[in-house]
Amino acid sequence: MQLSLCMIVKNEENNLERCLSSVSEIVDEMIIVDTGSIDKTIEIAQNYGAKIYNFSWNNSFSDARNFSLEKAAGEWILLMDADDELEKNDKEKVLRLLETDVDAYYFETLSYVGDEPGLDVIMNLNMRLVRNHRGYRFSGAIHEQLATNILKERPSAKILTEKIIVYHYGYLNQNVIEKNKRERNIALIENNLKENSEDAFMLFNMGNEYFALGDYAKALDYYKKAFKSFDRNLGFSPKLIIRYIMSLEELKQYKEELEMINVGLKHYPNYTDLEYIRACLYHKSGNVVLAIKGFNRCIELGEPPSYLSFIIGVGTYRAYHALSEIYFEYEDYQESYKYCLEVLRIKPGFTSAFHRIAKILLDDKNISVQVVKGKLEDFYGASINGYSYLMLAEIFVLEGKYETAYNYIIQAEEQISIKDEKLLYCKGVCLFFLKRFDEAIEEFDKVTGEYNYEKSIYYKVLCFLLSEEIPNSLEILSKNQGFKDFRTGIIYNAFIHLVLEDPSEKKPALICEDEKEAQQYIYPIVELLDILLRLEEFEYFERALGLFNLIESSEVLLHLAKLYGRHHHYELAYKELIRSIKLYEKIDVHGIELLKRSLLKIDRRN
Repeated sequence: MQLSLCMIVKNEENNLERCLSSVSEIVDEMIIVDTGSIDKTIEIAQNYGAKIYNFSWNNSFSDARNFSLEKAAGEWILLMDADDELEKNDKEKVLRLLETDVDAYYFETLSYVGDEPGLDVIMNLNMRLVRNHRGYRFSGAIHEQLATNILKERPSAKILTEKIIVYHYGYLNQNVIEKNKRERNIALIENNLKENSEDAFMLFNMGNEYFALGDYAKALDYYKKAFKSFDRNLGFSPKLIIRYIMSLEELKQYKEELEMINVGLKHYPNYTDLEYIRACLYHKSGNVVLAIKGFNRCIELGEPPSYLSFIIGVGTYRAYHALSEIYFEYEDYQESYKYCLEVLRIKPGFTSAFHRIAKILLDDKNISVQVVKGKLEDFYGASINGYSYLMLAEIFVLEGKYETAYNYIIQAEEQISIKDEKLLYCKGVCLFFLKRFDEAIEEFDKVTGEYNYEKSIYYKVLCFLLSEEIPNSLEILSKNQGFKDFRTGIIYNAFIHLVLEDPSEKKPALICEDEKEAQQYIYPIVELLDILLRLEEFEYFERALGLFNLIESSEVLLHLAKLYGRHHHYELAYKELIRSIKLYEKIDVHGIELLKRSLLKIDRRN
């Protein structure tokens, strides 16, 4: 028997089949150690012929993993979690490694983050393949370690890194919430720190937990403590530096962030991730020359070695995309287009670059919409399908070409299930902007899952409002009050009352007096104003401007100016920027660029 799969599981019915299916062809046995599942986990494991063992959970991941190793009969052990998936094209690579004289291998783990699997991933190295029958064991209650114990047991052991990909789904928002991972991990790490308060690795891990919870100040505090005993040769040290920097970024401590980036680059000169973050920082601060130089430096360096890699694509498509963004901002559309092509050459699924190409083509008054359609469809070639048409529909919606978008939706419907919620939502949006409100409501009513359900509700509110069926709008809002995005509901309710302008109706009171909290209300107000501008419902737009009077914020005029700028109303943008400076002394880098652009546009018109 060559290869044993060893896993510990608990309540993994949503993940386990994907994992076992990805490795079933290459393993000789599956060892599944269950720590108390009450769902269909064991049933799924049995369907794959797994050997199932029960383990009474004792708050130690190492003990559970070591129990699984004791049950393995293979010459090699493949270590996986239930929310992992082996890249299908790497199966043969794994089998070839079984013929080597190496003791253990690290593989590359690409962890999806956010709401769904996509391009938003981070990379880590994890030990995945290890020789059996040599007494190698894990240690540590959480974030358990194996490599140091292998070297203690056998100082001459060979441990290598192999470019084999494992996808990890455990950090997707829904998985983290369902398993209450953060609270569990914090409790286990705290127990470790009680024994050794200066354990840099555990301090680093605690920082990661608070970073994931959005408590960046607390995360930074732990990273600083961990950094006091910094050793560049430790495996987690490059990740400590980048997490430290990301915390400073979130806290807007840009001076300290730049200093820390420079420290990191002294330790790791080929750390492309840090070059990329520094270039982004220059771009954000308006230092475009250094930003362009930085992104070109990223391309020159290329992707970093595996032990330094964290943000996928910084040495290739992300750097090209950043350059395309800069040149687009400065209206050098030819250069922007060129870099977008580079992005799509490397990463065909990078939708932002595809969107920008569409925008550049559609903004060219010498090119008809029909020609733009042909050019965009050419990118897909013979592989164009229903989902391609859906993506094209989304692009044309963003560019205000609603009739074209709707035609793509009809083409998509011929190939995609009519129950696909993304399709239903997009069709509803197309119909909404075509002012076919009754039909739009029918589509939004079909969106019942998580995909844009809340947005569908608010679109329905507007459908009824713009059809002058205000009671229906109010009824929808009253029935849907438990949303995560509750502030949008408050804004829409206030908007309806502004529209009513009935003395018998209670006027909306001031929503928020706190300057910091008011920032949370600015986005839904601007989003609503943007929808009304795109609909060319100018009377309603004027009413909606009154929402800014219901919050106490010194940034409302700056945001309004940027909204006008996006819609090419440069005279209005200029006016609001000047008011923002005079009344609140508020302007930022993007505001300054908009001020310059507005002056140029006004001057050309005159």
